[in-house]
Amino acid sequence: MRRRTLLAILVLAALATACGPIVEVVPTAPADLDEPQQTSVVLDAEGAVLAELHAEQDRELVALEEVPEVLVEAVLAVEDPRFYDHGGLDGRALARALLTNTREGRVAEGGSTITQQLAKNAATGDARTVGRKLEEASVALQLEAELGKDGILERYLNTVYLGNGAYGVGAAARRYFGAEVGDLDLGAAALLAGLLSAPSRNDPYAEPERAEAARDRALEAMVRQGVIDVARAEEVAAQPLGVGPAPVVGRREAPYLVDLVLDRLQHDPAFDALGASPAERADRLFRSGLVIETTLDPAWQQAAEAAVAATVGEPGDPAAAMVAIDPSTGEIRALVGGRDWDDAADPAARFNLATTAARQPASVLKPVVLAAALEQGWSLGDHLPAPASLELAADPPEEPDAWEVGNHRERDYGLATLREAVTLSMNTPFAALIEEVGPEAVAALAADLGVATPLEARRTLALGVQEVTVLDVASVQATLAAGGVHRRPSAVSRVLDADGEVLYERAPDEGRRVLEPAVAWQLTRALEGVVTAGTGERAGIARPLAAKTGTSQDNVDAWFAGYTPDLAAAVWIGFPEGRVPMEPPTTRRRVDGGTWPAELFARFAMSALERVPAEGFEPPDVDLRSVEVHATADCLAAPHTPSALRVERTFPAGLEPTELCLEPEGAVPAPSGGAHAASDGR
Repeated sequence: MRRRTLLAILVLAALATACGPIVEVVPTAPADLDEPQQTSVVLDAEGAVLAELHAEQDRELVALEEVPEVLVEAVLAVEDPRFYDHGGLDGRALARALLTNTREGRVAEGGSTITQQLAKNAATGDARTVGRKLEEASVALQLEAELGKDGILERYLNTVYLGNGAYGVGAAARRYFGAEVGDLDLGAAALLAGLLSAPSRNDPYAEPERAEAARDRALEAMVRQGVIDVARAEEVAAQPLGVGPAPVVGRREAPYLVDLVLDRLQHDPAFDALGASPAERADRLFRSGLVIETTLDPAWQQAAEAAVAATVGEPGDPAAAMVAIDPSTGEIRALVGGRDWDDAADPAARFNLATTAARQPASVLKPVVLAAALEQGWSLGDHLPAPASLELAADPPEEPDAWEVGNHRERDYGLATLREAVTLSMNTPFAALIEEVGPEAVAALAADLGVATPLEARRTLALGVQEVTVLDVASVQATLAAGGVHRRPSAVSRVLDADGEVLYERAPDEGRRVLEPAVAWQLTRALEGVVTAGTGERAGIARPLAAKTGTSQDNVDAWFAGYTPDLAAAVWIGFPEGRVPMEPPTTRRRVDGGTWPAELFARFAMSALERVPAEGFEPPDVDLRSVEVHATADCLAAPHTPSALRVERTFPAGLEPTELCLEPEGAVPAPSGGAHAASDGR
């Protein structure tokens, strides 16, 4: 076999040197060069790279004019000094290879030109046979005729392997130097040229000394070709390699947001410009060099990740998930979906707890029930019984058994206004309320407000038995923060192809009104009380905030969902493994919606809104009336109402209270024991 290969080299040398103008090597088949795969990138809202997407090959195509002259000179000096002088086969190089191989008794040097290397890499393969070598020569001649010198060089620079998963000089510039190829200097150019012959053996990370030697040989080749002088070569050879940190394979920033983006791009028909089916869209995502611009705000994301780490960052802690949305646009600004995407020891590491996991929301969706009631004409001052427990009759066929509901710690509140019921997260009045307004109305309104997970129209919706995602709950908060206007949460702003052509651009979302402004206003005012006087006090952030806590039975799921005029977010804390009570000794403390989730939300919001002026919720464009009422009852303050319990509240005209409080301490006595005693477990 060695003799045949040597003979092939001899034949090619003779053809190229002696008979080149006379003898024509006829191509055995048309040269068919597939379009090289390219690496796609996912960017945050400020243009920083969150992830690189590629199949087998990490590649970024660059035009020849984008490649700096020093890199072209280095590559030619090392690989093919006579590139612009020969016709695809270099007779001198072949003859030199023949002498070297004859002396060594083996194929030590192939004499291949860049054109032949391109033919081998892209068309013929690298089997060491006479037939393959002749085919390589044939294809090389055809490429010279079809592509020309610059076309061949551009294709070569974009397809050659340079180690560490990088194909082409564009990907290699990013991989080794964290730079665009046009920014490479002489040292970087010489290193890349030196890697061409043996990128794995000369790996700058695994074999830095060999990499330096390869770079220095490239500098010496450039000196021999007169590209640089000896002094310049010695100066660069004395410098370190200058490569960046070793790449972490598959590493992503904001990985759970990237996970959502990839899912949407492949399965949402809005992105059909990428392909007619999920399979076609996936192929284009990982092979065609797309630029995907997301809505992620790096400052918000950093604040979210820091808040999660500060709250549940110790070994044995439960996991946390959080989604934050800009309510004015519907754009997702931050998303955390688990403990650590890269934790190989955690089987749930890459399960997106923010978008894929569905958990019981408990009381965090009580505002949906309250909104449905307000739409039907109820008032926040209306009273309902709030006994320690309540049994509602069976409602077949969906609910064939009687429904037994109890307040936390079997607390009896007597009569409670709807405002009090949501502030202190009472269960029995909300069970009675959904019976009045109808579970069908609540399920339909939940979908309108942003719950994408299908819900069954059952009375248990009032206490959050049916499972939803964190993204669902965050979307509801964004709708309420926008005054009742729903915008579908979005994570992708634009998608461009490798040439910069816009394939998709998100149009401004004017939204769809799903709650009347007056209803949304009343709901927000009630939910502000959750933070100022109810179960969400630990989330106070020294600015207007409306919120709701939630804790499922046995403290398995703990929620906090809230919004300001500028931010809407939902937080869930729990164990991904299933129904694990968050109580000592399993957890460091007993966890409910008013503890760790509220604290996590506060940490995040204070950081994310650090430079945003604190402003109140904008009143709706309706006639509003301000009256002085009893703080716990929404009845007009009477002469005997203590001054400490007198507050001024604003109501849409016609909904303000008109009756005086009858009892000296108010129409409904304030619960004893303080807000925290009532809020534990909600």
